[in-house]
Formats: sequence, structure tokens, C-alpha cells
Amino acid sequence: MNCDRLDEWLIKLKNIWVDKNPEGLKELFSDKFMYFETPFEKPHTTKKDLINLWQDVPKSQDNTKFSYKIISFSHNLGIVHWNASFVRKGRNIKAYLDGIFQIQLDNDGLCTEFKQWWITKEITA
Repeated sequence: MNCDRLDEWLIKLKNIWVDKNPEGLKELFSDKFMYFETPFEKPHTTKKDLINLWQDVPKSQDNTKFSYKIISFSHNLGIVHWNASFVRKGRNIKAYLDGIFQIQLDNDGLCTEFKQWWITKEITA
């Protein structure tokens, strides 16, 4: 598998986030996967759980922007530097996120393991 598969996966993730469509996550993950919102939390392992986690996005974020750069991709494992920003609904606060994804894809281009780390800066919009 080449880096293009990871790029396609990330474009879909971007569209799901920006378009506020948590249901779209079903298409990105294999039937068996581990999704770590943070490295210290218990992973989400069902698509229903994952969609429930992402339900906060449409409720709390506006004007979302997302970009990324693939740092490495080898043996179906990708390391990605990503940035996002959005306005927190009803709070007049702009959030800036800077982080790293670790994404393991299967041979069909579906995610089997997802881990992320990020920092956030918030300012009055």
C-alpha cells in the first residue's frame, strides 16, 4: 500500500469533520479497530461508540478548518501532523489545535488503530 491510501483516508476524515457528519466515520474504520481519543483513555472499539463521541462536533463547533501533512508511511502505519481550528458555538472562542495522528490501515485502506495527541490554544474570537 502506498501513501495515497492514507491521503485518501485523511481527506475523508477532513470532510467528515468540516461537514459535521459523524455517520461518515463508519466508512473509515474496519469492523475491528481501536480508536484512542487520547493515549491515556480506554479505546473506543465500536462504530456506534465512535459516532457517539463525534456527536459533539456538530453541536459545539462552527467554521472548522483542518489541514495535515503526512510525515511518514510504512507498513500501513502513518504518522501525520495536523492542525485544526473552529469557533466554539455560543462561547465566542476560537480554538486552535495542533497534533499528531498515528493511523494503522488494513489492506483495504480502513483504519484498524487510531491514536492522537494534540495541544489546544483558545482565544476570544
